Amino acid sequence: MEYIWCFIAALGAGIGTGLAGLSAATIMVPIMIVLCSTFAGETGAYHATAIALASDILGSAFTTSVYIRHKNIDLKRGWIMLVCIIGMCIVGSFAAFKVGNVVLGGFSLFLCVGIGIRFLLKPDTSREDTVNQGAQLDIKGIVISLFFGLTIGFGTGFVGSGGGMMMLVVFTAFLRMDRKAAVGTSTFIMTFTALIAFISHSLIDPTIILDDLPILILCIVTESLASIVSARFANRVNNRVVGIVTGAVLTAVGVIMLGINYRTQLASLFS
Repeated sequence: MEYIWCFIAALGAGIGTGLAGLSAATIMVPIMIVLCSTFAGETGAYHATAIALASDILGSAFTTSVYIRHKNIDLKRGWIMLVCIIGMCIVGSFAAFKVGNVVLGGFSLFLCVGIGIRFLLKPDTSREDTVNQGAQLDIKGIVISLFFGLTIGFGTGFVGSGGGMMMLVVFTAFLRMDRKAAVGTSTFIMTFTALIAFISHSLIDPTIILDDLPILILCIVTESLASIVSARFANRVNNRVVGIVTGAVLTAVGVIMLGINYRTQLASLFS
């Protein structure tokens, strides 16, 4: 049964990556830590985040290739974020191992709900005053890129998230990228940050690969295939449809997983 849940988790993660550049951890980690006994132990959430990172590597790479074919990528405005995130994700990975399973797992559940609600409230993150692709960053853009790049980089390693949603917000709201270009750029960055963060997780705790290899392979293959299909869909429909679909899926998954995970506490409140 665990393999079925992991398949569903990876399938949802691939859809989220292709539609909105979301990290695999947004969907995978809540499902795995709540429904799979393998990830219920002391380091369960840490292993789940590592598997999510591994799945993000190819999933993000394939998603990026689709967005590149549609000319939706802008690295000239995203290179500072790339450098900062790579540098900080290793620090975040080490911190995640130290804080323990309860803190990390609970954070992932609430993060899933929060991002889902955000998409439902504002499904279209595009804006009218976008800049042309390849435009140079001004001083304000450089400062914003440095600040958010460092903070997102830490979160990448800590939560096991490629930082896709956070980058999407920064690229569209602060750096004024077109939404689809922002998704393509964020998934390109996620390809490298997920790789580095996964290596960091594996070096800190090598049992991730030794104990969870079948699940790891299943999740990588499933997310990669799902991300290709969903990315092609996202490049053919308007941004509002993509936002609503993404928000509905994330909110539903997050609320259900929170209910299951905290069912004992909820039962005591209504008893």
